[in-house]
Amino acid sequence: MIEEKENEHKGLSRREFLKDAGLVVGGTAVGSMAFLSSCGSGGSETTKTVTVTSPPVTTTVTAAAVTKYVDPIDGTEWPTADALKAHFNAAHPNINAAESLTIFTVNGVGYGFLLQPNWSLAHVLRDKLSLYALKEGCQLGECGACTVMIDGLAEYACLHLACEMGGKNIVTVEGLSNNGVLDKVQQKFYDQDVAQCGMCTPGFLMAAEALYKVTPKPTLAEVQEAVGGHVCMCGDVHRHVNAIVGGV
Repeated sequence: MIEEKENEHKGLSRREFLKDAGLVVGGTAVGSMAFLSSCGSGGSETTKTVTVTSPPVTTTVTAAAVTKYVDPIDGTEWPTADALKAHFNAAHPNINAAESLTIFTVNGVGYGFLLQPNWSLAHVLRDKLSLYALKEGCQLGECGACTVMIDGLAEYACLHLACEMGGKNIVTVEGLSNNGVLDKVQQKFYDQDVAQCGMCTPGFLMAAEALYKVTPKPTLAEVQEAVGGHVCMCGDVHRHVNAIVGGV
């Protein structure tokens, strides 16, 4: 008879565990680094310390053409943000528009929002605009599932307050395809059968889209750095990484 010894639970928090395992970088838990290490070439195991100094990233952002601006109360559409504000003030005089109306662009459409100060961008995109491709995993900025592009840069939507998005240009996975036709990155993910459960894939897609804006043909190391804060609970990170390497 083989006796099984129970593993002792030391009561460590997730962050403490990641810190002990060397997976906290700059104060941020990098949940998928252990998986990413398996994506390199084989060979003998070597332990080394690497110091990476990254130059500041600069990119030119071309804002999407805004087709319309939508009143959050009556649903009317207006051609400009100023026209929406003027209508909003006239049609809804009992609301303090200067404090409560926030206008930003999502996938090429300008929306006016009446926002609570504690609402996250992820909450507004999913629960107010029904953009369910964006996934909410940890809501702590540790899994990457809610990644969107804000003015061309990959950002965690759960860590941004919606009320601070005034004038910003937001792109979600729904904004990548055109009339049902997948863009090149989505098509590459599809062709290489990347997704398993699909929970994390939208975040990886948005990270890839943002990476290609500054590095069209990224190396393995550059992709690993770009998706270092993304977690795949299916253990499928290597497929996502391999699909992103080299561009489209």
